[in-house]
Amino acid sequence: MIPGLKRRPRRWMIFAPALALLVPLAVPARFYWQVTRPLLHKDAIDRYAGQYGIDPLFVLALVRVESGFAPSARSHRGAIGLMQLMPDTARDMAIRVGENPATLNLEEPDTNIHLGVHYLSLLKKEFGDDEVALLAAYNAGPTNTRAWRVGGRLTARDIPFPETRVFVTRVRRTHRWLRRLRSIKRFFHV
Repeated sequence: MIPGLKRRPRRWMIFAPALALLVPLAVPARFYWQVTRPLLHKDAIDRYAGQYGIDPLFVLALVRVESGFAPSARSHRGAIGLMQLMPDTARDMAIRVGENPATLNLEEPDTNIHLGVHYLSLLKKEFGDDEVALLAAYNAGPTNTRAWRVGGRLTARDIPFPETRVFVTRVRRTHRWLRRLRSIKRFFHV
């Protein structure tokens, strides 16, 4: 420093605290919610996906499309929770994993994810690596999917239910997007 000159404070030191306070006001809260929601259930998704041999990003994509990460989500058909389980399916899965079906709370994220991933694992045993058939069975039931899957692999165009066709397409697109993000993250060692 030159003698006799008064040191000015750096501008960023003055504006940084103000910026830190104003950015959350300027950026919509909805954006923060959309960015952080997947992190809320990541531990349960990773745990049960690992336990049942399902790609955690596949489960994350399914949850994103089914419920938008809202534990209290309910469909017009009666499906409940993050993975949008039908109550009858959830009771059956609860019995299979040794839980008491009478005390199920499908809005509880850990329970919903556990039962949903277990159900996915059972469907995967039947439909194998046919991702379209697996998702169609999850959404429209295995009986319908068996009827649509006459010989060979199922494509989205083979699904006559528009809701199921859209569901399959959205989950697969979201899954691809998540895999790309993971690749970028690995590339940059983040």
